[in-house]
Amino acid sequence: MTIQQCIYAMEIHHTGSFSEAARKLFVSQSSLSAGIKQLEEEFGIKIFERSKNGAVLTPDGAEFIRYAAEIVAKNDYIINRYKRSNTGARLYVSTQHYDFIADTFCRLVEETTEAEYSLSLQEKETYEVIRDVELACSDIGILAIKDENIDIMNRYLQNKEITFSTLFDVKPHVFLRREHPLSGEAYLRYEMLKSYPFLSYEQGAHKDSWFAEEMISADFAARHIVISDRATLMNVLLRTDAYTVGTGIMPSALNEGKIISVPLDSNSIYSVGYITRNDRRPTPVLEKFISAVRQFRDSI
Repeated sequence: MTIQQCIYAMEIHHTGSFSEAARKLFVSQSSLSAGIKQLEEEFGIKIFERSKNGAVLTPDGAEFIRYAAEIVAKNDYIINRYKRSNTGARLYVSTQHYDFIADTFCRLVEETTEAEYSLSLQEKETYEVIRDVELACSDIGILAIKDENIDIMNRYLQNKEITFSTLFDVKPHVFLRREHPLSGEAYLRYEMLKSYPFLSYEQGAHKDSWFAEEMISADFAARHIVISDRATLMNVLLRTDAYTVGTGIMPSALNEGKIISVPLDSNSIYSVGYITRNDRRPTPVLEKFISAVRQFRDSI
């Protein structure tokens, strides 16, 4: 198996057509077909079913594509990582969906004076944050782990030779718009929230409760809205009486004070921290980023 064959398979999957994939990859259709046939013969599986409507993944093909995507992603990372000179700062961060991490990252960019640097911040599902660190696609992952899940999450991470380091602990808060009917309350109880739509982040196929970013289970809410990014979450919060539950940390500069947080009456806590591979030593820019996150929390 070659990386090129993996790229062939992924492009056929994306386009749904051998001919269209060949056109986009600037290869002959016969070469592309031969590459897929070699893969199928090597592994003893059939990857695509061809029909007049195009090419469709078989069950074996769907499993193969998931692994192929990881291989191609790692290959792309290596190419991008080393195609430039080794001078300048480099930092690759994967994180759950947090305004304060975006704010800290922006400050790091402002303070990085090197003539060359490569900095990356990607917000992802919890599983993908962990996966990025495991595969060394990211130097660090930012997670908030609920106290009830800390033991199971630590065991999960230890099996992947990853360490979770706590930066600080916070109580859960409810995020809602300033004009929300509950915005004037000093604190909120679970029963006060039941009649309002609950917002949570999509976790893909990994729907275990310990991957969820929110303290409340979706089963609690009669009305539930699932989104995948902070921009959508902000828009829904600003335009409706929906709410979500999080760390309570949101820089007012990012939302102009239109979204507020109200303490949730709960004995639970979030441990906000970072994950790194056990075999990786922190670089100066990574240490600077970690320090900046700590300082941000101390400043609010």
